[in-house]
Amino acid sequence: MAGEGLEERLRRLLGLSGYEARVYLAVLGGASRPREIAEEAGVPPQRIYDVLRSLQRRGLVVQTGEGYKATPPARALGAEAERLIVEARLRADELRALAQELERHATSTAREHVAVEEGLSRALAAAMAALQECSEKPWVLAYKAAEKAEELLPALSRLLEVLDGRGARVILYTGAAVPEHVLRTVASIPGVELRASDAVLLDMMVVCDTVVIGVPGRGGNVVAVAITNREFADALKRRLETIWRSARPVPDAAPGQR
Repeated sequence: MAGEGLEERLRRLLGLSGYEARVYLAVLGGASRPREIAEEAGVPPQRIYDVLRSLQRRGLVVQTGEGYKATPPARALGAEAERLIVEARLRADELRALAQELERHATSTAREHVAVEEGLSRALAAAMAALQECSEKPWVLAYKAAEKAEELLPALSRLLEVLDGRGARVILYTGAAVPEHVLRTVASIPGVELRASDAVLLDMMVVCDTVVIGVPGRGGNVVAVAITNREFADALKRRLETIWRSARPVPDAAPGQR
């Protein structure tokens, strides 16, 4: 998050306590003896050994003949990131299996419904869920999202993976300043077509019977409204076809874009 220092990010992302974060940073900075580390980190001397043992269990520091040293952050935090990815994928697979069982169990469900999802991760998840349910090539409008394309690109990586090979018809707002390398990344995905139009006034994805619309939330947060309604989705697709025909090629996209 913008404005966060290293200590705050360690606490948020790794779940470290304030003492643990400060001690870890002190060791990274070269402090090695327990008393020296405690003084550098502003931690009571009577707590330093407990904190160091906790960091050792997490694989962040090791004890050597010269005191304590940090393990390479790229290795230690990289291992933690991989663990989270593996656990997330296992849980996601379990959820998909549960969804299939519940589908067989259900005798009545609402095929037409509206859901509001707050936060970038939930908004992207709503789009991903719609894409996973059908193989149709989606329509994507990018308005505010286009302005924040570089910032959002890491979060959009999973969505781009799903579009690889399936493709998408993406219409950018003409006035959006999108970095050339971001345009090329998106345009290089097989099947993705990019055009620009002044008619783009919001962020939206339309696929099969679902429309996902991005709207402003409190404090700049992302909010998505997911509408599942075949008639509404089909009407939007017809309108998007019209916009597409009059849209212009994106100059900085990869060669061959139509």
